[in-house]
Amino acid sequence: MKKIISIAASICFAVILLHSCSSSNTTNVKTTPEMEQFMKALDGKYQSVTDAIIKFAVVPDLNTADMDMKDLRDPVIISASQSDSSTCYTIKTNDGAKDCQHELCWKAGKIISITDKTPE
Repeated sequence: MKKIISIAASICFAVILLHSCSSSNTTNVKTTPEMEQFMKALDGKYQSVTDAIIKFAVVPDLNTADMDMKDLRDPVIISASQSDSSTCYTIKTNDGAKDCQHELCWKAGKIISITDKTPE
């Protein structure tokens, strides 16, 4: 019986751990499929961040606010706002040393701006 309880506890812990490591949305705003794909790309490697920005940027020379120079992981949407023309998400990530925050504004499935919102 102790072995069954131990296995069950281990499974529960693994499920909780896996759930906490996935990207999440802590707002009530519906996330676009493009934003979900972007969030999933933030896997702790700067090249993945760069590739995601390139894939979704409205223009090739979009100002990235140096977001593409960081090994970002563990993305979480902490706020979102919607206007008639765009939807902006503020996300929290971690670069291995500290938490970072960026605001990404989207229009028609493309990122139209990135702003570094990391508190100093």
